[in-house]
Amino acid sequence: MNLQALFDGILAAVALWVAVRSAHHWPALRLACLILGTAAVLGTLRFSGVLPLPAMHQFVSLLGAGVGLPLLAISVALPTSAVAQQRRYAWIFAVIAAVMCILVAMVAQVKLWPSVCALTAALFMLVTALRRRDGLALAAGASILAALIAFATKLTALTLVPGDFLHMGLTVGLLLVGRWVRYR
Repeated sequence: MNLQALFDGILAAVALWVAVRSAHHWPALRLACLILGTAAVLGTLRFSGVLPLPAMHQFVSLLGAGVGLPLLAISVALPTSAVAQQRRYAWIFAVIAAVMCILVAMVAQVKLWPSVCALTAALFMLVTALRRRDGLALAAGASILAALIAFATKLTALTLVPGDFLHMGLTVGLLLVGRWVRYR
């Protein structure tokens, strides 16, 4: 098994763990983790060679950036909002965001759309956590932002490729969100 498959597998496990921990209180967080976890499972299958589905992995990763990370940010930054706490509004937000991703990124071919959504979500988490002086949320947002920057700048080191840094940063960010859930 190569490192890409390993890091994707770890990310999938952590996303599932956070989804289970947040199941009752924050449906938006659960949905965000399930979207990110699905992309990670598909990445594990793709990079391990077990079931390479590159188009499906890319599509669900697009949804992870354009739907999953904004839902995650809303859950952490605005935990008392209707989107964060009510399944109905979480799904409405997710469907609208998914349609926007498909229309803008795939139909209109604006390739930066998922990156803009992901970056905006990470910055929203950071700014809100900073104002609230919430250390765990701040660290989670910083980890996710660092991961996005490393991926965007195509950072490589030793045998690590940009996707490895993205997966490691998202994993750390989700672990911190999982700890954050414990104290809410």
